[in-house]
Amino acid sequence: MTAIEPRAARAAAQWLVRLHGGALTPDEQQAFLAWRASDPAHETAWTRAELVCSTLASVPPALRQTADAAPQSPQRRAVLYGLAGLIAAGPALWLASRSAPWQAWQGWHPAIRTARGEIRHMALPDGTQLVLNTDTAINVHYGAVERLLVLHAGEIHVATAHDAAVPARPFLVRSSNGAVRALGTHFSVRHAGTVLAPRTQVSVSEGAVEIQPSQAPEAWRRIDAGQQGSFDDVAVAPLSPLAPHAAGWLQGVLIAERMPLGEVLEQVARYRYGVLRCDPALAAMPVDGIFQLNDPDNILLLLQRSLPIRLARRTRYWISVEAA
Repeated sequence: MTAIEPRAARAAAQWLVRLHGGALTPDEQQAFLAWRASDPAHETAWTRAELVCSTLASVPPALRQTADAAPQSPQRRAVLYGLAGLIAAGPALWLASRSAPWQAWQGWHPAIRTARGEIRHMALPDGTQLVLNTDTAINVHYGAVERLLVLHAGEIHVATAHDAAVPARPFLVRSSNGAVRALGTHFSVRHAGTVLAPRTQVSVSEGAVEIQPSQAPEAWRRIDAGQQGSFDDVAVAPLSPLAPHAAGWLQGVLIAERMPLGEVLEQVARYRYGVLRCDPALAAMPVDGIFQLNDPDNILLLLQRSLPIRLARRTRYWISVEAA
């Protein structure tokens, strides 16, 4: 892996935070492009910066907080310093330490987590069945008054069990956006959205749940079996029917029926390290098939063989899907 110059790493970190702070002005956009073009080391550092943001699931919340911080604040300086260190370090260190610096700044230390590409099944103390999808981090807190899961990153599926305690304790899943309360149910909760606009996606296959945004408790909403929805800190989006085969990942498969190629690649990217990009002109191309999620690179090869596309490999961690 190419070494990154410290000065270029620091500049790349600053540009990354500025870009995630909102749209650049035309002058800023021109300055950014000029910086990248002025030195090959700058372009290399920027490529690594994008890879850091793609690889570490817990970077986005730190960037979102930093974008709102004062330019000379200790929080902003700390995040820039740590981000520059990750850009310079390379994937070997990222995979060894994962998101430890971001955890320290945000005050959370997940007790249970899965690696990129791993799917784990487990039982909780009350018999509740839990499945952790790829790149997921959680804490489990069973106390006297509630059964609580804290979802820091990724996605979980929960099949709740009857609580033997008297009175029965509610079962809650908390995310950065708010809380999901189970009403005797099978449901999934996923961190979704974008860096600047994180959302929590909830889908219910059996029973029902209640969702409550953290900053607007009065905006709570019930989701019944066969429905899905998402919410941010202040509001719940309109509900929609549960997507077909949405729970395929529980069996380790991605089932596509006329699924747009861009959506397929978005799902595949969750199970592999690095950047996976799709030519926008190809994003709507329909895909059919059943794909094993434990081998995402093989999925890409299968897509290349069956569709008029090609895989352009810029580095080991950077693949672009282009027209054949």
